[in-house]
Amino acid sequence: MPRALLVSLAIVGLSVSAGFADDITEQIDTAKKLYQEGDLAGAVSELEFAIQGLKAKFGEAFLATFPQPPEGWTVGADGAKAGAIPFLGGTNVARTYRQVNGPGKIEAQLSTGGGMLQGLAQMFANPQMLAMQPNAKRVRIQRETATTTYDPKTREGQLVLDLGGKATIMLQGSGLSGPEPLVELAQRWDLKQTRALAGL
Repeated sequence: MPRALLVSLAIVGLSVSAGFADDITEQIDTAKKLYQEGDLAGAVSELEFAIQGLKAKFGEAFLATFPQPPEGWTVGADGAKAGAIPFLGGTNVARTYRQVNGPGKIEAQLSTGGGMLQGLAQMFANPQMLAMQPNAKRVRIQRETATTTYDPKTREGQLVLDLGGKATIMLQGSGLSGPEPLVELAQRWDLKQTRALAGL
């Protein structure tokens, strides 16, 4: 039996409290009923919908860890995006911050489940790679270590923070006078909750 189906069936066997009754619960209950009736295809279909819904909720939980904008910055309700990473089983959430009276813009992303962001974070953590970038610096974000880069000519910068190889935060800024806004935004992040959601 495929591993994914085994995991799904394990979810079906979980006891879900009545207070959490929603579409996901109903789909899991329907999948269990179809499985008991021998309709494996129907059970898998219902479980796929349930897992999709669970991933959406997972994305919303990660999105809630994003910081409120610092003074002089704002973030619109339409600047938040959450979704699954195709083929990787991970989650990617993003939010855009804009400077109120200036050209500054910061694209904040949080990714789990591997992928490009985590590969980039590991690359920046390599001392040899870090030495090859004259504008790269290591900075302390709460109890974590991140890497920033900034180009004064283009006024663009980025901050990459890897959390135990399970989650990666990337801030990409433009119209900045330095990397400080990236660091300030990262310092406001709820990293404790982010680590908990990532299983750290």
